[in-house]
Amino acid sequence: MKTITCCLLLSCLFAFAADNEPPKLLPITPVEPGLQFARLFNDHMVLQRGMPVKVWGWAKAGEPVTVSFAGQTAPATAGGDGRWLATLKPLEASSDGRELTASSGGAKVTIKDVLVGEVWLLGGQSNMSMPFWVRNDGFTKTDIEAHPEYGAIRCVTTLKAGFADPPYDKLDWIQKEPQKELPFKRDWVVFGPDCLTLHGPSFSAYGFFFAKNLYDQLKVPIGLIDTSVGGTLAHYWVPADAQKNILDLVPFFKEPIWFPGCLYNSTIWPIRDLSLRGAWFYLGENNSMTKPLSIFEPTYREVIASWRQMFDMPEMPFGIVQTASCGSGKSVYGPGPNNLVQESQLRIHRTTPHTGIVITTDEVHGDLHIIRKQSHGERAVRWAMAEVYQKSLPTGQKPITWGTPVFKSAETKDNKLIVQMETMDGEALVLKGEPAGFVVAGDDKQFYEAKAEVVDKTTVVLWSDKVAKPVAARFGWSGTPYINLWTESGLPVSPFRTDDWPVD
Repeated sequence: MKTITCCLLLSCLFAFAADNEPPKLLPITPVEPGLQFARLFNDHMVLQRGMPVKVWGWAKAGEPVTVSFAGQTAPATAGGDGRWLATLKPLEASSDGRELTASSGGAKVTIKDVLVGEVWLLGGQSNMSMPFWVRNDGFTKTDIEAHPEYGAIRCVTTLKAGFADPPYDKLDWIQKEPQKELPFKRDWVVFGPDCLTLHGPSFSAYGFFFAKNLYDQLKVPIGLIDTSVGGTLAHYWVPADAQKNILDLVPFFKEPIWFPGCLYNSTIWPIRDLSLRGAWFYLGENNSMTKPLSIFEPTYREVIASWRQMFDMPEMPFGIVQTASCGSGKSVYGPGPNNLVQESQLRIHRTTPHTGIVITTDEVHGDLHIIRKQSHGERAVRWAMAEVYQKSLPTGQKPITWGTPVFKSAETKDNKLIVQMETMDGEALVLKGEPAGFVVAGDDKQFYEAKAEVVDKTTVVLWSDKVAKPVAARFGWSGTPYINLWTESGLPVSPFRTDDWPVD
């Protein structure tokens, strides 16, 4: 499969050592003595508006601490482990950089240039962590300089430094047990021309284009917390106890390094008190190359469930970014594991309330690290505005809906298959070219390329001279698919199938 071939480069992430003995897990760098904020807190950060904001850090056990920000003060007391937590009352959005302070006795620590706006958590693997300077998608230095207001968009990358993943010869960022603190203290990056510099600061390209589109609509600061790591699997990001009943996952608990919960423990649990609006998760490529594939859907579902439970946000908005297509050239049909991952992601979205989805399969590249990020940011903000902020996009803008059409029913009539689609608000479907991307099969389960015609807005009529009586159809089922069925307002239709036949 082309998909698997082009993904082999990700396997280098797991080549930890040249010898036969893997590196040993190490404890995180200890918290130094004295009053301090947690490692997530740093200059240029963004706090969440409109809800109580928790601020935490470290001090001598039993010492009182006072947190001050924007005219408020909030008390806290360091517990037996030295951890303190204060809660500020809901804040109004503000682009004015202000100081956040913590004081105890004669000691005082200060964080500068703190904004208030919308905070989103980013998770997943390399398509999320890919920095802006690598995937700027034509957004040039001229564009950046023309929009100094985008300096209100900030990002902190909790594990990566620049383009590099954390060091694989010093595994202090993979942990067996939930940790009280992040492994590293990273800078919050203010978006600007430096983000285009070769080997510049870490700033998720996907995150920026989502934040840019969101800022254009809300006109408030946007903070991004990027926890992603390239080449990872869904079960790394879920507490181990939540996955013990997934039978096919049992062998993975014996892994010496990449065991269930390894990154949740080090990266997600330490920020459990974070006040935020929602999360985006871009992951699935490596799961498509990992057997058994059956572990993907239940572990991905647990990512959503466990994060919502940990943040105490049962309805936390959770955005799913569909896995990418990969390869040279396009083919109408060539099913593989990636199609099953994409199918699972769509099913998870359809059956899990308060989730959104961004379809990416219309863009095929030589590797899985999609170049086009601007369109994905635009698709993401459609969902956010409609479902999270419950606001309409301004009149005159093209976007109308955010959801991908889904298969509803299929009926054979003579030599044609009539496929009914369900679209948001009954939006019309359009074909943008040939081949449309459909194949059909008869009872022999042999698929052939099909002609397609859209009738009555949401009905697709399919036929092939090679199939006398089609009973099943598949759309976009290839590692390098043709995706030529779109919504009228410019969203690609996700790959789907009308059958439930086994896929090799």
